[in-house]
Amino acid sequence: MLVQTQRVDHVLTSTAGLLTFRPLRVDGDITDVHAWVTHPKSAFWGAQGASEHEVAEEYERIHASAEESAWIVERAGAAIALVETYDPGQSVLGEYVAAGTIPGAAVGMHVLVAPPEGAPEPGLTSCIFAAVMRWLVDVHGADNVVVEPDAANDLIIAKNAAAGFVDVPGLTAVSLPFGDGTKTARVQVCSAGGFHASALASHATARFTAPAGAAQRSAHHAVPPLDPGAQHLVEHGAAMHRILLAKALREFIHERLLVARPIAPERHEEHDEDQPEERLSDRPSTFGAPREYEVDFGGRHLRFTARPYPLEHLKIDPHSIRARDGQPVHLLTLIAAGADQLGLGGDYLHTYLAEVQATLATRTRASHRPRPSAATLGACPSSQSGPTDVQRATYLQFVEGSMVEGHPGFVANAGRGGMGESELEAYAPELGDPFQVVWLAARRADCVTETCADYGPLSGCGQRLMGAPMWHRFCDTLRSKGHDPEDFAPLPVHPWQWDNRIVSAFAQDLAAGKLIYIGPGLEIYRPQQSLRTLLSMSDPTLPYVKTATAVRNMGFTRGLSPAYMSNTPTINDWLQNTVAADHDFTAHNVRLLREVATVGYVGDVYHGGQTAESGEKTAYQKMLAGLWRESPIPLLSEGCVAATLAGILHCDDHGFPLVGAWIERSGRNAREWVAAMLRVYLRPTIRALDEYALAFMPHSENVILELRDGFPVGSFFKDLGEEVAVLRADYPLPEECERIREDKRGTMTDEERALSVQTDVLDGVLRHLCAIMDANNLLAAEDFWHLVRECVLEYARDFPGIEERLPLLAPDFPHSCLNRLQLRNPTSMVDLGDQNASLVYAGRIDNPLYRAEAEPSLR
Repeated sequence: MLVQTQRVDHVLTSTAGLLTFRPLRVDGDITDVHAWVTHPKSAFWGAQGASEHEVAEEYERIHASAEESAWIVERAGAAIALVETYDPGQSVLGEYVAAGTIPGAAVGMHVLVAPPEGAPEPGLTSCIFAAVMRWLVDVHGADNVVVEPDAANDLIIAKNAAAGFVDVPGLTAVSLPFGDGTKTARVQVCSAGGFHASALASHATARFTAPAGAAQRSAHHAVPPLDPGAQHLVEHGAAMHRILLAKALREFIHERLLVARPIAPERHEEHDEDQPEERLSDRPSTFGAPREYEVDFGGRHLRFTARPYPLEHLKIDPHSIRARDGQPVHLLTLIAAGADQLGLGGDYLHTYLAEVQATLATRTRASHRPRPSAATLGACPSSQSGPTDVQRATYLQFVEGSMVEGHPGFVANAGRGGMGESELEAYAPELGDPFQVVWLAARRADCVTETCADYGPLSGCGQRLMGAPMWHRFCDTLRSKGHDPEDFAPLPVHPWQWDNRIVSAFAQDLAAGKLIYIGPGLEIYRPQQSLRTLLSMSDPTLPYVKTATAVRNMGFTRGLSPAYMSNTPTINDWLQNTVAADHDFTAHNVRLLREVATVGYVGDVYHGGQTAESGEKTAYQKMLAGLWRESPIPLLSEGCVAATLAGILHCDDHGFPLVGAWIERSGRNAREWVAAMLRVYLRPTIRALDEYALAFMPHSENVILELRDGFPVGSFFKDLGEEVAVLRADYPLPEECERIREDKRGTMTDEERALSVQTDVLDGVLRHLCAIMDANNLLAAEDFWHLVRECVLEYARDFPGIEERLPLLAPDFPHSCLNRLQLRNPTSMVDLGDQNASLVYAGRIDNPLYRAEAEPSLR
């Protein structure tokens, strides 16, 4: 129980700045508190008309109590909120605690934010509420927090829901003693995990504090792992293993590493060698109808139930997978025994097995805390409410942080090699708290820097990149050390990178003052699905920060090359002035999120010495660089919000799809919704390729949807500097943009160019969406692919002759396989300088957009 004998002040970092929690002092605080509790907006506190003396008596009573405490929240020395904590078992809720209806190990809580003296500060209430929950859960270790608001207090009930509170069954309208009378209360409880998975969790953190001297440090500088005994594996391992096993079978069959044989209903258990074998590629008369299949894998004969869909996709029921011998089926054992089937070389077997194990642990770790339902995720702010930037950022991050599947095609997609359990708890996007970026100052003479043309030199745009408070701290810190800020460039560093790489690998540079530690930033950030790209929750209009993070995931150590930093903004300027300015892009509200500024440190010994014998840059040469990417928040239309395209593939713990919730929220039917989504996703991908020979990397994490009441009205494409490619040798490019030209020898065919749509969009994203929508009775598979084909035909009508330039409606196309890449070499899947040459194909695959009966020019 939190009691006032605990006199330690705690400082938390929030989106509203540093917040200090201290005990209420009756002699010094009561005038403010009296004004707050008697304010007309505080009517539900029941103190209207109370005198200052009466309020003082109440808090003297609380001060003397062993079961209750009162606290003040301060910002910059000014009191801004009142918090009351209590033991529910010794309160008006005691009988419900005794009956087990309310958890016994819980803390009761009341919060009152000081009424504003002028215009309200957007997001302040959410920030304070989040900070109070962080303080209770992360600092004081509360397993559960209980509240009992008046059932008529709709505003606080909505705020409670955003923080993860749920109703206590049977106590949604209970009469409780209140002052001299009673109130009808709605009793709610929030678990620690429920808060961590909530929308408000992004607004405060207890993990880092201000630099020394700015304020007293919290006694809980680093929060211990939420699950130090890895109990998540014990409790959720079996369920998550079934899901991962089903995915592995699905993708290995899709890539023709394994052969799935449909079983006729009259077949005996024993395989009849004389019976003609039906192939998965044989077109079913009706897609989506469940049927039995068998497959041989790793010396085991497996059977399962699945729904077949185009592009050789099986939606497998995880609970149906069983072996003919009746023994348990373990994915890792199957992979080890079936390495030859998978083309997995002995040198890489253990590496791949470890990445699959890490992926399993990632899924169980995420499942160990409550996850929001699809309905909750789909409840985006109404266009009528005119969502603020804070509300837009909260929703964007709420959806982003709720994505748990990772890449829908790769089986081993969450290795995150190098991060320990407590670090994953802190920094994994589906788990991580918000945190502060570590800022260094690097001698400008030792850096490569570049900015987009409208930003001017890096020395003049620091405030636009870092925010005014942090930019001023950056400059003031340098001046206090006797340096001219003009001589240094700001360098953002992920806190994991600082702890695990920079101090030890760049000791000489730090000792010599070539790198100067500025400290943790004033803003708090949340990681995106890519782990190292960070969104400012303190000021969501600031650019994203992308940092070098030497963690290996899906075949790459996630560094940033200073060589790439030297011209990335120039490439983005070219993209903005050509592709983004295209009339078809603007007509469909499609925009690019530019990488507007870059910095790369090259003053270290690693850049002065020899590179690897292969000529490749080493990991040490990619450890200190960063870039800033535009945020979508200030670019959104009035009344709209943003959400990752990955949301269209997300299903909650009960299997309900987020796309269904968005469709319901929009009030449109599924056909209208999908057609609108395709116009802002598939169509711009085609347009860029057709007109500019430009291929994005349009997987679902690289695209953000703009939604109005859940309906797609625009999009943003991102990850431009490293992942776009020009696929024609003769397409004119500025010399400084030549590194994005992939077809350097002029050997790429139109069919190969079309794969950037067919492989990355049709096979990589829409294949999965089709199965989700059909299986959930949202849209039949045939209707889904008809809409996709219509999107292509609509483009062809607007831009005649595309069928002669890009065979998007051809009968089939080369079957490019992602897992085969990873199985071939899980440590380095592709050569970034020649990605096309690295691809692995498994024959050809039927194109779901082809119609034999169509006119020849439109097939």
